[in-house]
Amino acid sequence: MQDLVEKLQQYARSGTPAERKIAKYFSDHLSDLSVETAASIAVQLDLSPMTVGRFLRTLGYQGLGEIRPDSNDNAVFSAWQVNDHLDVLHKDMQDGQLLTEMMAKQIDALQQLHTMTTQPIWAAAVQAIISADEVFVASFHNIGGVARYFTEQLTYARDKVRYMDGQNGTYAELLGRDAGNSLLIVITCRRFASKSRTLARTAKKAGHKVLLITDPHCDWSREAADLTLVLPTTRPRMWDSFTPLTALLDFLLTSVIVAGGEATSQRTRRISELQDIFGDFMRR
Repeated sequence: MQDLVEKLQQYARSGTPAERKIAKYFSDHLSDLSVETAASIAVQLDLSPMTVGRFLRTLGYQGLGEIRPDSNDNAVFSAWQVNDHLDVLHKDMQDGQLLTEMMAKQIDALQQLHTMTTQPIWAAAVQAIISADEVFVASFHNIGGVARYFTEQLTYARDKVRYMDGQNGTYAELLGRDAGNSLLIVITCRRFASKSRTLARTAKKAGHKVLLITDPHCDWSREAADLTLVLPTTRPRMWDSFTPLTALLDFLLTSVIVAGGEATSQRTRRISELQDIFGDFMRR
């Protein structure tokens, strides 16, 4: 591990611009590399997976899998654990340091998300949502609330949007019919990957287009999704934050609204008329 740290420090000082960027990222996230992929790192650094792979080879590794044994002892396997003693957290809270660190990480995540919105994969995801005849959204457990809210907001931008809670045990509303020009959006993370993976793979095999929104620890996106948006890497001291996910979904919704043009404007006007008819929303 020490040899790797020294190499990274050297490249961070004297490497090419891309090498310096990757070296700094590796140095800052050594304990997280065990659950990273070259593709997820590339997305966050606005580089190609080939560039990340080439840098790994200059370090003497053929892939991240060879680094994992070195960093395994420091890896964070559960984002829901408390990574500091409670007395340390209590002191940092009193000093204002804990919330300051959290805010800094959130700002960094937002900056990474902004970079993602300028990449081709973002435009492809927006176009997939706009052009689909129907859009289905699925998620699991506590993320389900965020996904359901995104689904409701998306109905302002286009029609035929449906959230699937999986309570029927079959997802027949999607899988029990011809695929046609439908899109499935799966919003998931590492902890819920088992069910997410099954649903995404089954839908893709049946001919449905699949957009996966997931964290950097997902290593099965290529086999189960047509498009993947990867959340920024974060290393929480206490538990997961939904801020990067909600921000990504807000950015995605805004992009869809803008790209939808006049069709979206007509849709929102009609919904506004319906709100007036049923009187659920106050107007000044």
